[in-house]
Amino acid sequence: MAPLRFLFNRLMPLWLILLGIVAYLQPHPFLFLHPYVTYLLGGVILVMSLTLTLGALGDLVRRPLALVAGFFIKWITVPLGGWIAALVVYSHQPQLAAGTILDGSVPAGVSSNLFSFIGHGSVALAVSLTFIHTVLSPLITPSLTKLLASRFVAVNFLTLFIQMVEIVLVPVVLGLAIRYAVGEQRLKRGEPVLPLISAVLLYLIELGLISPAAATIRANLHWIPIVTVTTTALILVNLGVAYGIARALRISDRKSRAIMFDTGVYNSGLGAVLAAANFGAFAALPPLMNATMNLIVGALLAGILQNYPTASDEAELGPAPLVGGPGVHVTSGM
Repeated sequence: MAPLRFLFNRLMPLWLILLGIVAYLQPHPFLFLHPYVTYLLGGVILVMSLTLTLGALGDLVRRPLALVAGFFIKWITVPLGGWIAALVVYSHQPQLAAGTILDGSVPAGVSSNLFSFIGHGSVALAVSLTFIHTVLSPLITPSLTKLLASRFVAVNFLTLFIQMVEIVLVPVVLGLAIRYAVGEQRLKRGEPVLPLISAVLLYLIELGLISPAAATIRANLHWIPIVTVTTTALILVNLGVAYGIARALRISDRKSRAIMFDTGVYNSGLGAVLAAANFGAFAALPPLMNATMNLIVGALLAGILQNYPTASDEAELGPAPLVGGPGVHVTSGM
């Protein structure tokens, strides 16, 4: 299992790049996947939800400053950054503008849990924030997209809301129900295979998104470097601003690191699917680029912070609640 995990999960950024190139150069064999990308993403979120637990909330509910701060930092700074990038960089490309704003309005990716764990952040806080973001996103994502992207494209709030319920909320509820019905101990036996399932689903999603957009991308190839630089800049700014605000609020370094990763690493797989479905295939380009870059940047930053442990790590972290599950093997990705 370990070699497969390394091949499919640890090398995810490499595979995302390679499969994106393949789908761009040879789109026709993968066009059949496009109608199924929403179901594939629902499968990824279902797998993710099998590892979620309400038990991590405990101490955070009793001392909620970090939880409340992390929630508002994520939902204010990231959408605002996407909106500014849309105005400054994509003002004459409404699809790219809308895709960037929508991508900044999706919940955090479970990969942020992994990076918090590696980088000596508070895993309990990271898991709790991911859970809260995911559950509330069917309401928040359409609202922010409608508010910020309407000047670029027509945004149908009800359509987005229904899509979020179908793609996010239903799989989360189903996953939690399965976890409760099966029992955590039994579920743990199957956890080693969950990251592999999620990774395969994500690769199929990318193929299903890029292949129908290949012709449009080819006609706008000059935008690729611009999207790459803009996306990377947004990630770095979001990470830095989130950490800075958290520390300014006198939140501990350990919890500030968790808030930083929660803010800077978001579920761009969801953003890409929603952007393609609502604004056209070309609109999925910024989220797809972000899906790759936030894994690369997040992994590099977590690796650096791993060499700088914070005080009382063992006391707070203890056994990582998601080790062995998708959140610690870069599964939902995005």
